[in-house]
Amino acid sequence: MVSLYSEKMLNIISNDSLEEKLVCMFKKYGVNGYTVVQARGEGSSGQVSDMSGFDANIVVKVILPESKIQVILESIERKIKKGYHLTVYITDIKVITPEKFEKTAS
Repeated sequence: MVSLYSEKMLNIISNDSLEEKLVCMFKKYGVNGYTVVQARGEGSSGQVSDMSGFDANIVVKVILPESKIQVILESIERKIKKGYHLTVYITDIKVITPEKFEKTAS
């Protein structure tokens, strides 16, 4: 039987212009990797479709040990207070390779 290990998945919906800032934040706090996917939809700020080539949205997914979540959420909260539009949600997940997500900040 394969062993499963608990981790957290941080999901951030953002304008694609913030991707670089988010990646810099992840690297600052020792995050090993992330996945970025294009997103479209409708929410409190209206519909986003990227039809014009401007204002495209992305979803950034990051798998983290629980020990790293708080410091990253504090950094995200500071960005939100500065006026950045970010939607953030966290899910509990199970992985089979926890060592991939345990890198410490340099």
